Amino acid sequence: MRPIEVNPNVANFVKSLRDIGYTFEVAVADIIDNSISAGANNIKIYAVQNPKPLFCVLDNGLGMNNDELIEAMRLSSKNPDDERDNAALGKFGLGLKTASFSQCKKLTVVTKKNNDISAKQWDLDYISRNDKWLLLTPDLSEYKNIDIFNNFYENNNSTIIIWEEIDKVGQISEYLETLRNHLSLVFHQFLEGIGGEKIKIYINNNLLLPFNPFNPTHDATFIKSTELIKYNDKEIKITPFILPHHSKVSVSEWEKYGGSEGYIKSQGFYLYRAHRLLVYGKWWGILKSSDATKLVRIKIEISNDQDELWNIDVKKSIANPIPGLKDELKRVALHSVKDGMKPFSTRGRRINDKNITRFWNLVYEDNKLYFAINKENPMYQKLLDLLDLKSREILQMYLKSLQAYIPLEAIQAQVQQNPHSFKQEDAISNQEAVKILKYLQSIGLSEDEIKKIEIFKKHKELFDGK
Repeated sequence: MRPIEVNPNVANFVKSLRDIGYTFEVAVADIIDNSISAGANNIKIYAVQNPKPLFCVLDNGLGMNNDELIEAMRLSSKNPDDERDNAALGKFGLGLKTASFSQCKKLTVVTKKNNDISAKQWDLDYISRNDKWLLLTPDLSEYKNIDIFNNFYENNNSTIIIWEEIDKVGQISEYLETLRNHLSLVFHQFLEGIGGEKIKIYINNNLLLPFNPFNPTHDATFIKSTELIKYNDKEIKITPFILPHHSKVSVSEWEKYGGSEGYIKSQGFYLYRAHRLLVYGKWWGILKSSDATKLVRIKIEISNDQDELWNIDVKKSIANPIPGLKDELKRVALHSVKDGMKPFSTRGRRINDKNITRFWNLVYEDNKLYFAINKENPMYQKLLDLLDLKSREILQMYLKSLQAYIPLEAIQAQVQQNPHSFKQEDAISNQEAVKILKYLQSIGLSEDEIKKIEIFKKHKELFDGK
């Protein structure tokens, strides 16, 4: 029996093609990839809402002639098995089209190579009506009032991507801050000039500043030695970073490097391919995210011929390393986590410091861990001496209840969310500390005993000149 050709319903295929799962910022990043791969070092993003939503990306890359443009407009214009240039950021030849279709129904590309201008357009409504992939040649006079076209005509080689009939977002202006944050992170190595020429990206004429998630220039950032791993004859570069504890940075810097999702969700691996950040804040099931490891960020740098090892999707926003590779990553991660937990474990041990008379003890008992009132504190002991038996019983019941119901979850949440605002020690003012000091002196405690009491570790100035 002869084979039967069954062509897809174009209108339905177009609808499914638009629903791959791009967010607005991820789609724009895919467009930027094309500009960088074309050798652009100056990229301008132009977004306006009125009279109709319009989004443009202009670059000064190599540009294309008419034949090259037609091929670039073809879906899956590249063979993913072909060897790619080391700097190439794309693989399937789908990014321009799928990213654009996910956000708009009309994609226009105007390009210039050696001052020769070509233009082509995909109109999804037109395609659906005709049930054919018919590529249009737009009238450029329709775009003469778009300001960014003045920059296009100034360059000998240039390309401008235009999105019209944008229907997946509301007010574009509401998405620009999210876009700015995403691009400054994803392309920070290009914006910094790491590994090549520095690239400039503008959003509505505002220069985009790089955001390096590892805060590498801060003195308190611990940068571990880079390790090179060979896997299936591919080289993988891994560099762990331990970010500064909140006590080492300002409030603004702490919030900046926590990002919109916070430190707990931002910990883990950061995967870079050809200097472009693909996936970040993932442990890939190797470890669990926790408050104790929230300062650990591990940079992984790979070449663009390793996609099969990492299962990178077409959007370049999802990756999952193969099992054998996870074993190598786990080894590195476990060593990094030990260092990352030190700022917190060290502080945890201080509560049992014998040089300080604390109000609380950390108790290990019958495989249980809990906080208990320090009954060796001289202030506590003196209080008991002043009370009759009935009053002692009431006090003991109250303190027992107090230590049983410490609001640990609320404390943990506040320390995570507002570490710089959480100042429990300030509950005792300087005037109150002076009053306590005088009272302890009056009941016969020695200066050495008083100095060891936790309160006076913060008020050492009260003993100056004595």
